[in-house]
Amino acid sequence: MEVLFHADALPPDPYDVSMIIETDRLVLRPYSTSDAEDVHAYGSDPEVCRTADFGPNTWEETVAFLASVTDPANSAIDLAITLAGRVVGGISARPGDEGRYELGWVMRRDLWDQGYATEAARALVAHVLTLDGVTTISARCRPDNPASARVMEKAGLRFVTRIERDREVRGEWVDSLLYEMDVNPVGGVPA
Repeated sequence: MEVLFHADALPPDPYDVSMIIETDRLVLRPYSTSDAEDVHAYGSDPEVCRTADFGPNTWEETVAFLASVTDPANSAIDLAITLAGRVVGGISARPGDEGRYELGWVMRRDLWDQGYATEAARALVAHVLTLDGVTTISARCRPDNPASARVMEKAGLRFVTRIERDREVRGEWVDSLLYEMDVNPVGGVPA
């Protein structure tokens, strides 16, 4: 899979809103407030949100989400996953302490099991590996979400542990499976 980074021929900047990542089938690009209908289509789907930390979203929550990810003060890499020009999902890399980045993604239900999430995750991992000072790339999923676990493995992350009562979601505590990739902070290659 060839991954192309576009940002006016400069090295990718995680906070550069002109950043676009192209894969064989997808374009990952910054969100726009005009993406609201496409984002709401998956963000309000109860089955999509069943193993997510959000939703199902109301229209107002979708609009608020887009306001947060398009805010210049947002320190995360938040990208819309587009297929044939339509937003079909989202992917993010959120910076944490000591060079850690945590990935997350969501995909429209009718596109599950077609490799799109894996393609997007691999592309974002490749981008994060170009950033200075990255020490760890991680992602989490619910134990009852084996499809996301497979995406993590195919993106180069390895299973680390099950975290009991990891997060409170919609009023109840949920467990998570933690996957990580340790990165050599000099040269940005997997350790």
